Amino acid sequence: MCGIAGILDYSGASNDLVLEQMRDSLVHRGPDNGNQSSWKGACFLGLAHRRLAIIDPSDSGNQPMHFKHLSVVFNGEIYNFKAIKKELLLCGHSFETASDTEVLLHAFYEWNLDAVNRFKGMFALALVNHQSQQLYLFRDRFGVKPLYYFHKDKTFLFASELKAFHGHPAFKKELNQASLAHFFLFGNVPAPESIFENTFKLMPGSCLRVNILDLTFSNLIYWYPKATEEIMPAIHFEEAKIRVKSLLEASVIQRTVSDVPLGLFLSGGYDSATVAGILTQHTGSLKTFTVSVPDIGLDEGPKARQIAHHLGTDHTEIECSADEARRVIPKLPSIYDEPFSDSSAIPTYLVAKETVKSVKVALSADGGDEFFGGYNRYRYYYKIPSWINRLPTALGRGVEATVGALNLKNLKAQRVAKFSRLIGNFSLETYMKAMTYSVSEEFVHQLLREPHRVKGLPFVESHSPISTLMLNDTVNYLPNDILHKVDRATMAVGLESREPFLDDELYLALAQLPDAFKCTPRASKILLKDIAHQYIPSGILSGPKKGFAIPINDWMRQYLQQELRYFSSLEFLNKQRLFHAEFANKEVQQFLKGNDAKALFVWYFYSFQSWYEEWM
Repeated sequence: MCGIAGILDYSGASNDLVLEQMRDSLVHRGPDNGNQSSWKGACFLGLAHRRLAIIDPSDSGNQPMHFKHLSVVFNGEIYNFKAIKKELLLCGHSFETASDTEVLLHAFYEWNLDAVNRFKGMFALALVNHQSQQLYLFRDRFGVKPLYYFHKDKTFLFASELKAFHGHPAFKKELNQASLAHFFLFGNVPAPESIFENTFKLMPGSCLRVNILDLTFSNLIYWYPKATEEIMPAIHFEEAKIRVKSLLEASVIQRTVSDVPLGLFLSGGYDSATVAGILTQHTGSLKTFTVSVPDIGLDEGPKARQIAHHLGTDHTEIECSADEARRVIPKLPSIYDEPFSDSSAIPTYLVAKETVKSVKVALSADGGDEFFGGYNRYRYYYKIPSWINRLPTALGRGVEATVGALNLKNLKAQRVAKFSRLIGNFSLETYMKAMTYSVSEEFVHQLLREPHRVKGLPFVESHSPISTLMLNDTVNYLPNDILHKVDRATMAVGLESREPFLDDELYLALAQLPDAFKCTPRASKILLKDIAHQYIPSGILSGPKKGFAIPINDWMRQYLQQELRYFSSLEFLNKQRLFHAEFANKEVQQFLKGNDAKALFVWYFYSFQSWYEEWM
């Protein structure tokens, strides 16, 4: 796992020192080594790399790496690189290192861009073909690894994180108003946008080709997780379980390739418990790590302890105080360097900070909800009454406004407000918006001074309602929130995180299965739970999963109140000129007086304003 950066510049504003500054802004992603290469002619072309040494940790694995007319910087892991290496040896290649980077480079030489279809892994990479004068940027299929790029006039930049761009003279910190609107809908800035103008995220499963000679672009989508239409309704549940278990085991074992110590984030839930069960059965000893903050009711320790004891893992329980958890909040704008408001980033960072003291690689279990049908919104969909669409839309708006006007200090206020948006306008798309948007699009129009660009994410249809909901979470929520959260929290402390559920073969196998194998009105993750019980008794795993819930409302009213009042003051807002000052101030004041109807918005507002103070 590493950090990468690069420059393609015809303006004359770039040099090796600027490239080095971009590179070393990512030192947290790669504390073990930093190198760069540059070529100067009609333009300045530079590749830079910060290395976290996992595979072949010797100096021979350092990057940028070169072979023939190709040069590469690479962030991630190719889990099947040994199998690819065998193919390349048969093609006449020879190797000087034991690294997956060298195998990747030779694969591109042998198979050109088709090589990416052979890679099992997580990656963001930049490949220069000096012969054809092309620069290629690639991102892995599900978006585990991040890759940003900036283009304006005669300058093109790319990097693993936005902070690398701030040191380049061509980069200007101009807010993208559409991204600002999206942030208040989702709590993140969804790809391909970024918070800044002229700056983008490369989409998962895609390649951006840049012609070095004239800075023209073309985009290639090499993989997209669209659910297959070839559903197998006649397949028996037991047959499906055998097939999925085999693919899941293969994916987990592939992700153990490492030349440094490896562990697992273990919660009290089915996802990580299943991965732990597979690992202990196939690899023997395993280090597991759990974080708990008992002061605030975040305590998965007892259940994780039971799972670890049953499997015989070398278990570390990290207990933090509420004060330790709160001290993470001021770090978040720097860690994420783009507005981001998933409060579970706090415990994710806490467990990563302690885990890296023992291992350099930790498996996580993200993707289980999206692939196996774990979110409550899938089950709730079955229960939406058919008559709701016959009610007048105005009634829904009235309910939402009434809820907002009442001082309701509980989560029911938020849930009723969300549900009211479905009245008179029910469809799969409006349901998904109601379940995933923090506020309505109308609210964002009232909030922002430039609201005319507000729009939702593209809605992708699949073969059934449940499959459609899962597919949209896979292409939107998973990369833009979950994977973004884990990558930044782990990389902030120099820890590599791997995601064994995010395997393309596993995904496609699950997409072919009937919805009833995943979730029903009464049950979720049906298939995964059956697999998990082959490793761990149901008595240990049963019961509600607590998750990474944080008492953020109480913290905002108690510990963050002074900052909130400052950020929402008319003086600050009028100077900032981003929000309708009276409207934003009123919403924050109502929350501070006890109204929870817009509590999620207030946390998003605080997250944005603290980011703004850090970076703008």
